[in-house]
Amino acid sequence: MSKSFHSGRAFIVGIGDYDNLSDLGLAPVYDADDVEKLLVSPKHCGYPTANVRILRNREASRSAIIAGLQELAAQSQPNDTVVVYFSGHGAQRTAGPDVGTYLCPPEFDSTRPRETGIEAEELSDLLQGIKAERLLVLIDACRSGAVARIKAEEGEDLLKWEFGGQRLDKLAVGNGRVIISASEAHQNSMILGRYRNSLFTHFVLKGLQGGVDDRSDGLIHVLDLFHYVAQQVTTERGDQNPVLTTRTQDNFPVALRKGGLLKSEDGSGDDAREQEPGNAGADPKEVEDLMVILYPQGPTDREIWSRADGDIASLRAGSTGRAAWHAALRTLALGGGGAITMDSLLKEAAAEYGNNPQLRSLLDARRS
Repeated sequence: MSKSFHSGRAFIVGIGDYDNLSDLGLAPVYDADDVEKLLVSPKHCGYPTANVRILRNREASRSAIIAGLQELAAQSQPNDTVVVYFSGHGAQRTAGPDVGTYLCPPEFDSTRPRETGIEAEELSDLLQGIKAERLLVLIDACRSGAVARIKAEEGEDLLKWEFGGQRLDKLAVGNGRVIISASEAHQNSMILGRYRNSLFTHFVLKGLQGGVDDRSDGLIHVLDLFHYVAQQVTTERGDQNPVLTTRTQDNFPVALRKGGLLKSEDGSGDDAREQEPGNAGADPKEVEDLMVILYPQGPTDREIWSRADGDIASLRAGSTGRAAWHAALRTLALGGGGAITMDSLLKEAAAEYGNNPQLRSLLDARRS
């Protein structure tokens, strides 16, 4: 019987398209989508689907974000655990009548920041309306004085505008309030071209997938999540340090870990992974031959790997075609690759190529 983190609620925002600021591409929307997917997954965080709301790009106007937080406040109960997540631009005005730190909706206009943005004090008031005793706010919005594009190994790296500094202290007022932001106020938070997600969110997702240390209770705890993300991000980039802002010492649970699996029940590596129903009985060579035909550029072709719950970071950099598929399926067979299974890969391919006879044959054989 599957477990549920029935007290969990979440409000998720991802914005990559802006009217007046530099666009951030697809990564912030992927961030939001992937956070939602993990939170509601019975195999991972176990939040009830009805308790999680997401806004993407144009859906996430200033008025819609405010209304969403007000709705969350109206629905949440004291015993709930609430997650608020934002990926997009932030901005700071350091002089003049509109001094402040702002989250930036798509219509944000730097000449009218209070009318078009959400200032930290206003955000704090909205969060104070949420009566849940456990609130985690994840802010992946950071700094850049202009459009900054730095060549990466693959694709482009982007810097986000800034959201941080002392204004975060006000957001953490009250018991059970924890704010985790992507970087210090003077630092850049990166969208690395080699990852599907922003760097900070990439490791938030890895933590929610089970990367956080097990306390033998089947739960992910908030301070453990921060320490995991901070260590991973700073190891990847020494010039980006996630920030914890809180006045609580309570290391409260924020989600199920691996669907509530206890340490004693957790599979020990490769053997357990290969025995999972999603991987049992698969012929990697036959799957490899088929994937090369359907997705000739490799596992990143039309994002088939990530769509099937695979971790892009697990793929071998620089390889394409058959070599990329061979390495990816070998990683999968050895228990790596993220939450992907052979079943999820084939089923995701079937969403595009359901009439392919070889694919249908593989799926039929696995059902029998």
